[in-house]
Amino acid sequence: MNLPAHKKMLSAAAAASVLLITAACGTSEESDSGASTPAATSAAPTSDAPTEESETPDVGAEEAGYADGTYEAEGSYSNPGGESTVKVELTLSDGTISDVTVTPEASNGTSKQYQTQFAGGIADQVVGKSLDDLDVSKVAGSSLTATGFNDAIDQIKAEANA
Repeated sequence: MNLPAHKKMLSAAAAASVLLITAACGTSEESDSGASTPAATSAAPTSDAPTEESETPDVGAEEAGYADGTYEAEGSYSNPGGESTVKVELTLSDGTISDVTVTPEASNGTSKQYQTQFAGGIADQVVGKSLDDLDVSKVAGSSLTATGFNDAIDQIKAEANA
């Protein structure tokens, strides 16, 4: 079946646009995770962190002097749609995270989707770990939200250490 030239061009342009958008979104998420692609299953961070944390959670708490309690902070990060924020509420007990809640605050549909996925998977990766040992890179396919989460964690560390 032969299509007129203008329809072929429109079809090609539409396909290129879809690929470009997909690549841009995928590149942003993948480039932040870099070598963390296997970390999507959290194999790398989980295998390193629990060993250190299970051996030294009290030492980290004593060194840093974090006060027990519930802390809240907003972290920000850049994404293809602009700037986004994510709200983090974290409960500390002896320098160890006993509870965490991430509240998506993005207004952009794609960002909100990634934040929601991140919020659904973050507790499994951080509860029971030392606050000092946290360095989240990717959760449930979302690496950009992790940047905002880590920003909020830095604020919480400063507040809990005061």
